[in-house]
Amino acid sequence: MSTISHRLAAHTVADHPVSPELAEWMRLLLLDYHAITGGGFHRDSAVAARAAIEISEQATAFFPAALHGVDGAGTSGFATVESAALVNGITAHGLELDDTFEESSLHPGVVIFPAVLALASTRQALTGEVLAAAIVGYDVMCSVGVLLGARESYGRGFHPTGVAGCVGAAASAARLLSLTVEQTMHALGLAANMASGSLEFLADGSWTKRLNAGHAAATGIRAAKLAAAGFTAPATAIEGRDGFLMQYGAGVVAGRELALEFGRSALDTSIKFYPCCRYMHGNIDLLRHIREQNPTLTIDDVARIRVGVIQAGASLVSEPAARKLVVNTPVDAQFNMPFGAAVALATGRATVDQFDDAPAVAAELMEWMTKVECYRSDSLEAAFPARWQAEVQVVLRDGTVIEKSEESFRGAPGDRATWADIVQKAEGLIGADAANALAASVADLGDSAVLGGGVAVGTGTLAVSRA
Repeated sequence: MSTISHRLAAHTVADHPVSPELAEWMRLLLLDYHAITGGGFHRDSAVAARAAIEISEQATAFFPAALHGVDGAGTSGFATVESAALVNGITAHGLELDDTFEESSLHPGVVIFPAVLALASTRQALTGEVLAAAIVGYDVMCSVGVLLGARESYGRGFHPTGVAGCVGAAASAARLLSLTVEQTMHALGLAANMASGSLEFLADGSWTKRLNAGHAAATGIRAAKLAAAGFTAPATAIEGRDGFLMQYGAGVVAGRELALEFGRSALDTSIKFYPCCRYMHGNIDLLRHIREQNPTLTIDDVARIRVGVIQAGASLVSEPAARKLVVNTPVDAQFNMPFGAAVALATGRATVDQFDDAPAVAAELMEWMTKVECYRSDSLEAAFPARWQAEVQVVLRDGTVIEKSEESFRGAPGDRATWADIVQKAEGLIGADAANALAASVADLGDSAVLGGGVAVGTGTLAVSRA
């Protein structure tokens, strides 16, 4: 019997050719990952994560504390592979600017790259090997997420990035450790057993969503190491009666098939340009366009701001409605459609600074926020989850209705981000000089380069040596 774990394992260890398009896109995703990690270095959650683990001068594994901040501050040092993956994942996920695989509503880059870079730093792994491991990690994480289903996972209070991420990181680690199909199958099953990550951060704006990414990266490495040492897991760990799909979703759902095409998940991954939940991005796009076309619009002109919300994301960004009008922390704003709609329409922007200063910004824009109505749209639901679409209506007091819609969010496969887009995004996070040096370093990475575990963002240099 061919179980899901076995099929995923066979895909993980197979010798897949990497097309030029896929190789280029993986470097773009790597650049994006390093930019948001550097930009997130000074988040309070990242600082706390670094303080929680042991750092030494002995080179046991590259620790992301060597990621110097924009001002050059930072502590170089080393930690265990799992600790490095944990901290890097927390750091990268802090800004809510990380890539998104929309069909399964999860963030692969902040799980897969921390795992592969930390593990690669101890193995003198070549860039080509590391990127191939990242590709299968994206494949496994995203395809398992599709089987799980965002509606079902969110409905049970689980974070898809945290739970499916453990399985994806295990696949990447198994690939880098050159495990057999059988060993990889056990690694995936062990990761499924150790998966974790709740949505309760929505209650008070705390940091556990960021932890979910780092935990998944570290757990994947641990699972692969256990499997390499002979530790076993159930063959039906994913689809079994008490398995992963039943624990975190609705079990095996008719019509959902395991679709594995090497690199397709990475190629279908979207880039984020706003520091908030991806479910908010389409409406922010549209409302910013309305502001651009109506630059003199004031709160007195507006009667209602109606925004369509994809139902699978409603529990994240629009429900309960009364709670969304209370913004005490940046996290409260990152998962808040009324806040995102207000900043987009009132200011024409949606920036890191606005979300960082969310309590003050929300107080200033509360009249705009109270006019936001989130509604369910049959057309949005018909397209979901394969396509995320958006629609808004701004109803003016004189009776005018301004309507806009879009068939895909900015940065999605239908409107794919370019290298220049990512460099510009990085400039806003780590400064122009560091961003351009970082981009040059990543672009220069040949498949035969020995890829280290991190980037010195203060100088913009990639920590690699040449083979």
